[in-house]
Amino acid sequence: MSPPRPTDVRRTLLLLLAASVASAAVLPWNLDAITSHDGFAAACRRLGDFLAAFATPDLGLDMLQRCAGLAAETLALAVLGTGLGLVLAYPLALGSCRGLLLGDAPHGAIGGRLRRLLLELCRLGLDALRGVPDFLWAIVLANFTGVNPVTGALAIAISTAGIFGKVLGEQWDNIDPRRYAALRGTGAGPTAVFAYGLQPLAARAVLSFVLMRFECAVRNASVIGIFGGGGLGGALWDEYSDGNTARVATVLLALLAVTTVSDLAANLVRRQLRVDANHPRRPRRSDRAAVARRRTLVATLLAGCLGLAVLQLGPALATAAAELQRIEWAFVREFTGSLAIPDLSPPTLRAVATNAAVPLAIGLLATLLATLGAAVISWPASVAFQLEAHRFSGERLGRLGRAARAATVLAGRGAALLCRGIPEVAWVMLLAVFFKTGVTPCVFAVALHGVGVLGRVFTETIDNLPYAQLERAGAPTRGATFLFAAVPRALADWRTYTFFQFEVNVRLGVALGLVGAGGLGDRFDSNLKFRQFDTASTYLWAMVLLTAAIDRASRWLQLRRNRC
Repeated sequence: MSPPRPTDVRRTLLLLLAASVASAAVLPWNLDAITSHDGFAAACRRLGDFLAAFATPDLGLDMLQRCAGLAAETLALAVLGTGLGLVLAYPLALGSCRGLLLGDAPHGAIGGRLRRLLLELCRLGLDALRGVPDFLWAIVLANFTGVNPVTGALAIAISTAGIFGKVLGEQWDNIDPRRYAALRGTGAGPTAVFAYGLQPLAARAVLSFVLMRFECAVRNASVIGIFGGGGLGGALWDEYSDGNTARVATVLLALLAVTTVSDLAANLVRRQLRVDANHPRRPRRSDRAAVARRRTLVATLLAGCLGLAVLQLGPALATAAAELQRIEWAFVREFTGSLAIPDLSPPTLRAVATNAAVPLAIGLLATLLATLGAAVISWPASVAFQLEAHRFSGERLGRLGRAARAATVLAGRGAALLCRGIPEVAWVMLLAVFFKTGVTPCVFAVALHGVGVLGRVFTETIDNLPYAQLERAGAPTRGATFLFAAVPRALADWRTYTFFQFEVNVRLGVALGLVGAGGLGDRFDSNLKFRQFDTASTYLWAMVLLTAAIDRASRWLQLRRNRC
């Protein structure tokens, strides 16, 4: 791939600057907390009073038992939602994979058109699944399954299926066809090409993404109770609404503990399944028997976790089944029929266009802030450049210097973990204490969470670079090696992660409309509550089309990068 030309870089920066200015102009900012002395002093007092509760959280036995039970329920929601989402995603991902469905073999004029139609239908189905945030799916599903944890698990499963299907299909498409050309040459059909070609070649990337999405599912499960999905989120919202700051602190600490444990568990699974013999942190035993044992152990543990999740949610499953048995099918027909046929009157379409600008602006501004923050945090958080730089720079460190570097890594990774460990909605609650309710805390909440998510993958990309390449760069210092050797090599992956995070942030901008941001999510929820289903349908399809547009732009850019 050829490096970008300076004119292309300048054009991109100018476009981003113009889009940022336009986005900032669109949003209804509430900056009273930082634009006047009195407002700032009052905001600081509110925040100080709120944070003081963290010094004295409610640690009573009843509260701790309640949080422990809700934490187990939250993990069960995430495990079951991720498992169901992966099962639902696979057939749609197969249908959305261009290399598998179209390939190079001739299909005839009619066969080719039918395959292309199936490809677009699968991609549109995935757009519809992930275009509606899981929080809104929970609101819709609560009309059928009631307000219980199963609703949250199903909402996470539907949204996660759309995300899994998109990324898996793209990862299979990103594999160079020459790597499995010999398999096609033997006359192997699409099933054999997938089973023995695409799937094994993409297995590591798929596993890494599944683990990352599980961590995201844990964070979403932690707050989906606010919208009727069970878990810690319901308790957090109840205590926050009642002004019980000591109990809010307890629930937030429990939430952070759950997300931290899931993060560490995912890292452990990654290390157990790492088989790269050239990686400096590879497992000591890398023979096939040891690798097979590790994989069997991990598969057994994952199956056990899924079984425990079903047992944990057993009562909720029974409740959801009872709700479905009592459902009024006349209401179902009215509900689903109205949502399928949107209101296309000019006033409604103008309102939709105006409200669609809000999540787009939130997504763009938050993604830019998060990308800058993640790029900065990748330097102190990098094990390669802080603890293992001697492998490519030849430097020598004493014990004190190595201890200082280790503290730097812990600080960088701890900051990223804190940012992504607190879900976006929880960040909104914290920031709303300072800024008050509105779009301002939503933008900064999404940006802070994005710093944690992108900071992790940016750092992993840097740490996974071969040290031999960094050594051959011949830069005089660690900083120069990082800026002029590591970052340029990681930039393509950083760009891919950033574009995907932009899509995620746009969906978050839609969801946060329910907690003060306004826009599509707020209008959809309002129309749904007043049973204006045709108007709600218009906002629902606007979310799907917005996601589809971002997805097609992402695929187009990916194809351009592959042709470079």
